[in-house]
Order: sequence, then C-alpha cells, then structure tokens
Amino acid sequence: MADLKYGQINDDVLSAMGKPRAPFYFAVAFLGALIGWAALCWTYQIQLGMGVSGLNRPVGWATYITNFVFWVGIAHSGTLISAILYLLRANWRDAVSRSAEAMTIFAIMTAGLFPLVHLGRVWVVYYILPYPSQRQLWPNFLSPLVWDVCAVSTYFTVSLIFWLVGLIPDLAAARDRYEETLGPDNFRTKLYRVMALGWTGAGNQWRHYGRSYLYFAALATPLVISVHSVVSWDFAMSLLPGWHSPIFPPYFVAGAIHSGLAMVLTLLIPMRKLLHLERLIELHHFEMLAKTIILTATIVGYAYAIEAFIAWYSGDLVEWQFFKWRTFGSAAWMFWTCVVCNVFIPWLFVLKKVRTNIICLFVISLLINVGMWLERLMILFTSLAHDFLPQNWGGYFPTWVELSITLGSFSFFFFWFFGFSKLLPTVPLSELKARIADEEIESTGCCDTRIRERIDTLRPSVLAVFSNAGRLLEAVKIGCDAGFLEMETYSPVKIDQLDQVLRQPKSPVRLFTLAGALAGLAGGFWLAIGTAQVNSLIVGGKPPVSLIPYCVIGFEGTILLGSLANLIGLVIFARLFRTKTSAYYDPRFSRDKFGLLISCDAAQVSQLREILQPAAPEEIHVHQ
Repeated sequence: MADLKYGQINDDVLSAMGKPRAPFYFAVAFLGALIGWAALCWTYQIQLGMGVSGLNRPVGWATYITNFVFWVGIAHSGTLISAILYLLRANWRDAVSRSAEAMTIFAIMTAGLFPLVHLGRVWVVYYILPYPSQRQLWPNFLSPLVWDVCAVSTYFTVSLIFWLVGLIPDLAAARDRYEETLGPDNFRTKLYRVMALGWTGAGNQWRHYGRSYLYFAALATPLVISVHSVVSWDFAMSLLPGWHSPIFPPYFVAGAIHSGLAMVLTLLIPMRKLLHLERLIELHHFEMLAKTIILTATIVGYAYAIEAFIAWYSGDLVEWQFFKWRTFGSAAWMFWTCVVCNVFIPWLFVLKKVRTNIICLFVISLLINVGMWLERLMILFTSLAHDFLPQNWGGYFPTWVELSITLGSFSFFFFWFFGFSKLLPTVPLSELKARIADEEIESTGCCDTRIRERIDTLRPSVLAVFSNAGRLLEAVKIGCDAGFLEMETYSPVKIDQLDQVLRQPKSPVRLFTLAGALAGLAGGFWLAIGTAQVNSLIVGGKPPVSLIPYCVIGFEGTILLGSLANLIGLVIFARLFRTKTSAYYDPRFSRDKFGLLISCDAAQVSQLREILQPAAPEEIHVHQ
C-alpha cells in the first residue's frame, strides 16, 4: 500500500461497490432461502411448543443460548480492532477495521434473535422492559439476565453509532463519485448524499469529528470488556458445578475476542479476493491478526488449565468429579475438541510459514469458530446435565428444529454482510489516506493569532487547490503570517497539525460527552433504585436497594448516554444536519485534493494570489 496514491485508494474501495454480478445474487437468494426455512422452523416451534427442541429436564439451556453467547462473542473483535487498537495507535488495524465493525453490528443483531427464539412465548418479551404499567411488575435489576439485556442493547447502540460515524467521510467520497458517474438524480447518489450529512471535509468538521471519534473509542473500550463479563455472569452467578467460578468474566472476554478475530479472518480472506482489495488489505494485516490470535489462544488455554486447577485445589468433591466427567466422561469429545481447535491449532501461527499462508489462515480460522461454538455448548449443557444430584443427571442432543434455526442464524449474519460489501465502503478510505498525508507533512510553526474558521460569504475569497497535505499546511502558515485571519481548509483526511497551526481551541464536544455520561450514571442508579422500591422485594437474600449490583446498570447508562450526547455534540458543532454542501466545496476534496479558502477584501485578491505561490498551488479560484 506504500506506493498507492489518494485517488488509487479511493478507486479501489469504491470500485468494489459496483453493480453485483449473477453469483452475488445467487448467493443472496440462497441465504434468503435458508433464513426463510429457519423462520418457518421457528413458527413451527411457536405453534407446537418448546417440546420440538431437544431441551429437557434438567437441560433447559442449550443450542439457542449457545448461539446467543457465540454471536455476542463474535461481535467483540470489531470493537477490539476499531476502538482498543485505535487508542493504542496500531496502524495495521486501518485496513480491516471497517469490516470488523460491520461484523460487530450484524453479529449483535443475530445474537438478539436467540433470547426471543428461546423464550418460547415471544409475545411476552415486553415483560423485561423497564416501563411503568398498571401491573406494577418491574424487571429485577439484581438479576444477571436483566443486566444482559441492558449490556447487549447498549453495546449494539454504541457500536452502531461508532460504525456510522466512522463511515461519514467515506460516504461523502461515495456521494461525490456517484454524482459524477451516475448523476445527481440516481438513487445511490441520493442515498449517499443523505447518509453523508453534508460532510465537506472542512477543517472545522475534522476538528470536532476527530475528538468525537476519540471519545467513542474511549467509551467503547470498557464496554467491550463489560458486555461479555455480564454474559458470563448469567452462569457464574449460579451455584452449579462448572459455572460458579470467578474466572468466567476474563475467560469469556478472551474467548469472545478469540472467536471474533477468527471470524474476521474467515470473512476478510474471501472478501479481499472477490472485491479485488489485495492492494489495500495485505498479507501483513492477516499476519498481525494471526499474532493476536496466538495471544488470545494462550489466554484461553490458560483458562482451561486454571479451571482444572480450581476444581482440584478447591477441595470441592462435586466440582472435582464434574471436571473429571467433563474431561473423561461421555462429554470428553467436546472438551478435547475445544482444546485442540481453540489452543493447539491456533498455536501453529507461531510458525511464520503458517501465518503467512492464506489457505492455512482460512482453515485455522474456521476450526477456531467450530471450537468456540462447541465450547459454548459444552459449558452450557454439561453443567445442567451433571449437577449435584445423580438422580437428576441427563443428556442432550439438538433436534432438526434447533439445527435449522442455527443454520438460519449463520445465513442471517452472512446475508447482512453480503449486502454491506456492496452498499458501503468495506475499507476506511480516510484512515488509509491519512497514512500518506502523514508522510507528506513537515513540521511548521504556528500562527501568531487564532484563525477564524468561518468564511464571510459577502466578502471576496480565494480558493487554492493542492494535491499534497504538506503544501496545504505551508499555505495556511503563509496566509496567517500575511495577516489573513479568516480561512477554511478542505481535506480528504484529518490533519492533526492544522489545529495546532491555526491555534484552534479544543472541541466543546467533550463537554456534551461528560454531561451525557454523568446523566447516564445518575439515571441508571435512579432507574434501578426506583423500580426496586415499588414493591421492596427481597431477592436472593439481598436488600431491595443493593448498590453494588446496580453498578452494572449505572455503568451501562454512563456509556449509553455518554455516547448519545457525544453524537449530538458532533452533529451540532460539525453542522452535520444538511444534505447540501457549501458553495465553495469541490467534489475532488473527498478524493485526492486539498483546499484552502481565504477571505479577503477585493483589493487584496491579487496580493493573496502572489503570496500563495511559494506553496505551489495547482489551481487558484477567486469567488467574488
């Protein structure tokens, strides 16, 4: 990618969004048929009852909850790559982050179906929603199942906002391309015009956008750790052998990231080939994903070993006999398959020949996904089938209904991903272009006074066009040194040095984010405490108002309202509530050109044109 130019990156990504061919439509139709079959099976289950599944006494949770935990886990790698690695400034994430984020959204959508499927009587799902009713039945915020609803719904909302905000600059590039090639009245042009929200790449927009994106990443990072920790508490808060363990939260988080990274490889390897993105998504990116998988596989292997140690060291005979049954009894094949697929096979990535071989990467990623799905099923059904009482021991085997709905869930996930690959940019344009801009920029001094990034439309202005980010920065410094204090920049990428040169203040978006986070914290505790005092029930030996369990609700409220307020601040200050661009905007500013617009008096136009010549502008336009 080092030899690519701004325009080449633009063309490679947006060309992949071209008109699909017949195989694409066939694949989408096939996935749609599988989704329809799964929907029919679900309808059949609703009509006849849960008896058509393999659920029984004592195994009340199995394949459906397995799918829920699996898909929530798959969603974790998107936030790891897009948020955590963004904060750590891992540049290799840029090429794969957009697809990983999309995978997160579609995985949570898929996971959200299974509580409904497992519920049986899906029409009473509103019982768990916290709303006032005459029945005075409120959710029990001491229950990890209610925590689950709050955590997953918050994760979906924040991830969706984070993904859509990241798309805005790239959607502007798609808008300008399709307006040029298909015309302003084409449906795709209109769609991207609306979704781009009037983005022009102005310096003022980039300033607020960069700060807002940073806050989204900061809010999403603890959220990704909390979500699967909360999911693990569905099991760890019980007393069943194999479930009641303090290692579950980190164990589930590591396993979630492990399976999610594997799914990223599973999706990106064929997508890279089919969409001809080899110049952007390189083997190096897959190699870095493989190295990260080595780490997560080691953590998962450590968790397996610690489970055995805790079972032995605790002195709990029930726990020890359960572990021996899981590893050497009738369920042993599942346990050892998980160990091999999730630990030993991924460790092959230690060998450079393996982690740089496309076929090996793809096959191992598939095996990890199989192993992680089996791990979820093993954790679920073994503890239920082999609890404290031998008289209560049982077994489980999924029926054709459960297998059909599971197959439909995978089809549902891939159906959405297929649509994403043709409707939206699969690789973040602006972030890849930013790497080129960083190499072009040289250090320069700052302006003596703060520059006003607002152009007076009643005065003449001069627009200089550059193809180099460093030239733009040089022109800005020349302009402000000459005493011109009203100017605006346009760029296809965020140039951090511009804010320093122009002496721009910090974005006030941070105040919106802080206010929203504090309101969410107070609102979360208010909701939990208020509902507990309606009936003042003692649940699980805890008093009606228990502040420690309510911290989960307060945390989710903090992240949710903080993210929503952050979005509102971005929309207001970056003025992202329009469908039309400014009169000075050139569509090339979203592709490969940089613009500097300086406001001046009519008598200063000629002087300004001469002053800008040392920066070597390609074009200069005068707006009277």
